[in-house]
Amino acid sequence: MVDVTEFDAVIGRLKPVVATLVESHRTAGHMLTWRLLRKIETEALGQLEESGDFRPAYINMVRASAVFCYPDNDEPVNFGESNGIACAFSMIFEAYNQSH
Repeated sequence: MVDVTEFDAVIGRLKPVVATLVESHRTAGHMLTWRLLRKIETEALGQLEESGDFRPAYINMVRASAVFCYPDNDEPVNFGESNGIACAFSMIFEAYNQSH
């Protein structure tokens, strides 16, 4: 059973962490590539894990699943017509495009 309150708390805590990380990369002039997207996800979720405030299962709910086989290269991120985007990836992509 999913504790919606804890899931919402993970999302709420993740948003400002993502915003900070994205802003630092945008300020440095980095283009959002698949490799950078994965790096930001790893850093952001790592901060949540280190806090110890959330159960790992809830952090993993927003993590990109290997099932989707997202690229890991230096090509620009393009989700195309996909409507199945991992929560953290979607949040990073949106933040990156809003800060430009």
